[in-house]
Amino acid sequence: MASAKQTKEDVNLKGTLIMVMILGVIILVFWFGIYGLFLSR
Repeated sequence: MASAKQTKEDVNLKGTLIMVMILGVIILVFWFGIYGLFLSR
């Protein structure tokens, strides 16, 4: 029973990590886009 609970928590943590990574990539792309616009002016 304890191992099943641990597995569920691991899946939750893995999903959270993936969401944070995706959010970080989106923010980086957003910032580089703004920086590119700034340089092109």
